[in-house]
Amino acid sequence: MPRLFLLIVNFLLKLINSLIYLFKQVFPYLNAAKVYLDKSECEKFSDCLLLQKLKAGQPPAADRYIEYPWMMENIGIKQGKLLDVGSTAGEMLASLLPSSIEIYGINLNNKTIKNKNIKFSVGDIRKTNFPDNYFDVITCVSTLEHIGVNGRYGSDNDPAGDLRAMSEIKRILKPSGQLLATVPYGVKDVLPINKLYNKTKIADLFSGLEIVHQEFKKFNKNWHVWLKTTETDAARTDMVKDGWYALCLIKAKKI
Repeated sequence: MPRLFLLIVNFLLKLINSLIYLFKQVFPYLNAAKVYLDKSECEKFSDCLLLQKLKAGQPPAADRYIEYPWMMENIGIKQGKLLDVGSTAGEMLASLLPSSIEIYGINLNNKTIKNKNIKFSVGDIRKTNFPDNYFDVITCVSTLEHIGVNGRYGSDNDPAGDLRAMSEIKRILKPSGQLLATVPYGVKDVLPINKLYNKTKIADLFSGLEIVHQEFKKFNKNWHVWLKTTETDAARTDMVKDGWYALCLIKAKKI
């Protein structure tokens, strides 16, 4: 009886392991199909599948755990106007910042905004209707890399889309106004998912702005934490081979 019991247990364990393995193989395809049908992140099924395979290697501690606290620590105003490009953090900003700060959000796609104090608009950051020198602070968290990447979050094909977006950001930001931006950093673009940035691209993007502070983070697979790193190390990161990108966090000021 004990021997039979052990055989049954062993069989069940092997069956469970086989099912887990099968699920891991099939899951990216199922998730890719859902994203493809939603048309929420990519237009082509092959692009959706690539995205899911990349996400499978994504660090368990996602980028936002680094980006949002950093953003909140660096917003240096008590009143005025703040624009959240991509509207990724609008709800949090409205909840945690003083009510004397007017929160605006802009995104290519309509979003459900629960906080009625947020002035959200569907629009393209490459060309807005905001007046010149309008905002005291602009936040742009993990957004620039998607602008102009064909099919990504509904974007059209515009290789210079991020540069056009930055030109518009500079126009609507007040003199001495603050820009807080985060972008993926690494060896090369992974299209049609993300653009990745390096020292040269950052210099082009932030031309006309003073970079007040810049730091780099990279996920350490041995300790499973995001750690500060050098620009040189961040620039060597290969999103595909290393499983994810490094992060560049930039605080800049309009001159």
